[in-house]
Amino acid sequence: MKTHLNCLECGKQLTEGISEFSMDVYGYPLCLKHQTFINESAAAQHAIDLYFALKTKKIPVVLEYWDGYKYVDIAIPGKLYIEVNGVHHYESIQALIDLRRTVYSLKENISTILVPNYLLDHPGMFSLTVEELAKACRSLINPIPFSNMVLSVN
Repeated sequence: MKTHLNCLECGKQLTEGISEFSMDVYGYPLCLKHQTFINESAAAQHAIDLYFALKTKKIPVVLEYWDGYKYVDIAIPGKLYIEVNGVHHYESIQALIDLRRTVYSLKENISTILVPNYLLDHPGMFSLTVEELAKACRSLINPIPFSNMVLSVN
């Protein structure tokens, strides 16, 4: 008996054929609607892989989030932006554009984490990067109340 998977995006149960196709092509269980979403997205493969890795950790992220000023690779709307940067982000014009976008986000009280592509190229580094980002996301989703913090004075 084969196990039927659910879409990682919406939870819809997938047929055996759709689930096999999705796993073969995308590496993740996706319904047809969300396969189409990924196909039509302008997101780079690194951002898509990171997005799905965070989704499998139950982090409520959004891919290609429009914040009213720019598209963000991955976001927890209103709390955190994650930008995946390729080598072109280190060219002076693109770096300045990225800086302006980050300043805009900071004015809105939203932190931005920049993740260079090379952290996502190697499976071991990818896993470590996902773990660290998941920690950051969880801390923003469920912040520790100030009254529960332990302060030490040396």
